[in-house]
Amino acid sequence: MDSLTDYILWMSDFPFSATGFREADAIVLCTLSYFDLSPVFSGGVKEAKVKDCQKMIDDGNVQVEITGKADGYLEILEAAVQSRRFGDLLMTNYADILCDDPPVQFSAVCFHDDADLSFIAYRGTDNSLAGWREDCMISFTKSKAQEMAQDYAERLITPGRKWLMGGHSKGGNQVIYAACMLPDDKLECVEHIFCLDGPGLCPEVMDLSIMERIDAKTTRIIPEFSVIGKLFEPKITDTRIIQSSESGMMQHNIASWEIDHGKLAAAEDNSSASKWINEVMDKWIGNITREDRVVFVDELFAALESGGSRTLDDLTDDGLEDAERLFPQFKNFSETTKHILSDLAKQAVKNSFLPFLFKKDKEKEKEEEVQI
Repeated sequence: MDSLTDYILWMSDFPFSATGFREADAIVLCTLSYFDLSPVFSGGVKEAKVKDCQKMIDDGNVQVEITGKADGYLEILEAAVQSRRFGDLLMTNYADILCDDPPVQFSAVCFHDDADLSFIAYRGTDNSLAGWREDCMISFTKSKAQEMAQDYAERLITPGRKWLMGGHSKGGNQVIYAACMLPDDKLECVEHIFCLDGPGLCPEVMDLSIMERIDAKTTRIIPEFSVIGKLFEPKITDTRIIQSSESGMMQHNIASWEIDHGKLAAAEDNSSASKWINEVMDKWIGNITREDRVVFVDELFAALESGGSRTLDDLTDDGLEDAERLFPQFKNFSETTKHILSDLAKQAVKNSFLPFLFKKDKEKEKEEEVQI
């Protein structure tokens, strides 16, 4: 199978106007949204082409705003910069907002070709605690980032161009929310929506019938091992399952998604291990009331942030020191939070799903799935 980099190189000389916009193009643009583009948009610059990122690469000033490894991302950027298909795209309206109180992590950028196509790309979660806290908050309330995503789309979308929208992970949740909440005249301008392994809308927060407004023009793409994209699973008719070069939870990384002769490398079904984990997680979440989720999230992140930590990296720099600082906080948790943490630990041990999350040997994974 081909990688995203292979796809970019293969399609390098062909603009969208020559081939049409493909699902793989949406994956590439959502991957590019993870880069910190502030060096390109510094000094009051309002618009720049993707190929202008070359200086950022030459200066060694490339930062990928994701949680975990960024394997494959730089190669994708380098290929995109050198290609006519992506390098000539104009980038505008770059937004990158991070706030601790209230917790907000929002980033988006809009890509335009020389013809009439525009693509709004929402970034997923970075490694900030504010971003992760906001992710958890969608289980009991609308988030500020969701509202920002809606406002961003409403401000940009105007008649006269073919508008596309996409997002991965948290960005996938935001694109669904934003599209569902668009006024009729704005939604009519949107040709297609791409939700890439993003969580859906919480049924206790929103009326899910609103999804009917966007279903006909939405494509949902998830890897074989999908966990994040199965949370409050979006019911989208056009749902595709794609192969990944990674295993386990690492398949969530869109840079690992594979292409087959310019199209998605389709998989027949989600892996049995991921289905099993999703069933366990659905039951666990279903047993927690909305009110208890509020208490749990507030207390958990207050403890994590108690020593001044703002990112996941801050927590992992000195594991022993973190443990010494956090244990006293755990003792002060309410009975609600203690019960939820205890139940989560019991479910993990009882169902033995933790080993499946980060498997590296895909053949071994398949062998163990047969035994489940």
